Amino acid sequence: MDINLKPVTAAAAGIDTSGEEQYRILIDSITDYAIFLLNPEGYIISWNTGARQIKGYEADEIIGKHFSTFYTQKDIADNHPAKELVKAIADGKYEEEGWRVKKDGSVFWANVVITPIYDKNKQLIAFSKITRDLSERKKAEDDLYRAFEELKESEERFRLLIEGVTDYAIFMLDPAGNVATWNHGARRMNGYEAHEIIGKYFSRFYSQELIAEGFPDYELRQAKEHGRFEDTGWRYRKDGSAFWANTVITAIYNSQKELIGFSKITRDLTDKLKLEQQLFRMNEELRESEEKSRLMIDSVKDYAILMLNPEGIVMSWNEGAERIKGYNPKEIIGKHFSAFYSRESIASGFPQYELKKAQEMGRFEDEGWRIRKDGTAFWANVVITPIYNSKKRLLGYSKVTRDLTERRRNEELMHKNSELIKINNELDNFVYAASHDLKAPITNLEGLLQALREDLGDSLSKHEVLLSYMGSALGTLKNVIADLSDVTKLNHEQELPEDVQIQDMLEEIKIGLQPYIEHTDALVQCTNMEFTTLRYSRKNLRSILFNLVSNAIKYSDPKRSPVVNISSTITEEGVYELSVQDNGLGLAPSQIGKIFSLFKRAHDHVEGSGIGLYLVKRILDNAGDSIEVESEEGVGSRFIVSFRQSKN
Repeated sequence: MDINLKPVTAAAAGIDTSGEEQYRILIDSITDYAIFLLNPEGYIISWNTGARQIKGYEADEIIGKHFSTFYTQKDIADNHPAKELVKAIADGKYEEEGWRVKKDGSVFWANVVITPIYDKNKQLIAFSKITRDLSERKKAEDDLYRAFEELKESEERFRLLIEGVTDYAIFMLDPAGNVATWNHGARRMNGYEAHEIIGKYFSRFYSQELIAEGFPDYELRQAKEHGRFEDTGWRYRKDGSAFWANTVITAIYNSQKELIGFSKITRDLTDKLKLEQQLFRMNEELRESEEKSRLMIDSVKDYAILMLNPEGIVMSWNEGAERIKGYNPKEIIGKHFSAFYSRESIASGFPQYELKKAQEMGRFEDEGWRIRKDGTAFWANVVITPIYNSKKRLLGYSKVTRDLTERRRNEELMHKNSELIKINNELDNFVYAASHDLKAPITNLEGLLQALREDLGDSLSKHEVLLSYMGSALGTLKNVIADLSDVTKLNHEQELPEDVQIQDMLEEIKIGLQPYIEHTDALVQCTNMEFTTLRYSRKNLRSILFNLVSNAIKYSDPKRSPVVNISSTITEEGVYELSVQDNGLGLAPSQIGKIFSLFKRAHDHVEGSGIGLYLVKRILDNAGDSIEVESEEGVGSRFIVSFRQSKN
């Protein structure tokens, strides 16, 4: 390949190398670096296209504002921006890599170089600030660089900006590739004075091999075709020593879209070349660690874990917080955490008291009512812990909240159950004592009634009806006392379960109810039996079936003969259900919830004590089983008894 190394002068190309316009064009053309000026107090006084692209601000939005706008809340809290300017003055420059913030609030990993700029009298007049977005780069310092921002100040400031940069070689090439301008950074990096290099073809920075391959000319062609060209590789100084450089060449056009030259920015990366992989690995490990921590916190659903700034403003929000409190992150981040408290707590200053106590004691823990987004209250356990940096500066608070509403409700229920158990025990003792004490007087009354019958002699027939009523009343009273005794025995008797044949037991019950069955012409039968054997206390199962079947016959409709169907089924959940269905009088909806209470009866015209269904319910409750009823007036009722059966 033929290489034309004949130099072409800047004058021949029509470029005024001494003018300040070239500097302005140079800065405005760079889109990969944010290069702008700060006044001595750190306020932005110029802004270029690259800064707008990287940070998102238009010039009229950002010029005049403090450069701390680009820093995270943590850096601002640490007064980091001001420290950078102090270090830049003390050391001649300041360089670092860290997180910066764009206009839209997103963050990016930036390389920043701040250089103080002095006038001829060595008075500080500004700072140059060059920032590069390295977020997407896999290797440190090899990514796209920030373009210079459009400067709004005088041509002198443009010149000072370029001349003040010493860590970047920033210069212009004419359309043929000859050096047209030369800054201090280029002189320091490449070793040439301006008069030694201006007008010379830029290939002298390359190795003989690259020159032979036509690589410098290739770079210019690529910059023309694509607008810019970036490369990292070995370059050579005036003394022949090599350095590892990152180079960006950008084609520059005038308003008529005519090529007038190229901007070329070079940075010496030699000292960082060996550290890049190590830094990259450390950065990746940090990212992975932060990501794991974030994922861990976000995955916690039973705890609301959030961060507050020192003033109590919500700064982070996890999935558990959203589930417990009802807010999504956009709705709550940036608001004060007192939003979770009642008006009374806010009025009394309790949220601020929590933060104060957390600072004093190192942590604060409390249980109390908190408010969700929808206004409902929940009982919460709250732990607030202050967070400090290495310099003991308060950065904020961690706040962990757990919803204990269910636990509190269970504690209240347990307390109520304890009271009910106490009342029931006292009632059982009373009923037991009363039924025991009443047996003797009833026996005496029966003896007296029998003696009265004998004493009446021939007059017995005159009083037979009255004596019959008295005998019936005594019989009813004996039955009630017997039923009450059965109720009290439930809490004291523990009978081992056994395999009971349901149909055999039903036949025994039918024999005991034979007079009722014959009197009403009732039909009692088993139908659709999915299981015929039940492991249960024989005595208790007989009591359950006896009461349900006898009630079905007792409360039959006088217009039709009673039909009682007993069936069994096993649900998908493995629950054994035994049903007793009749075609009797049925129940009104208002009566369904009352029939299992003691002495409650739905039909008073039928003789009964109102204890049978209560006894059934107590037996089932004691065993952890249950009963439900479906009924319709004039149609009949269906009692469904659910039994838990062990797999053993």
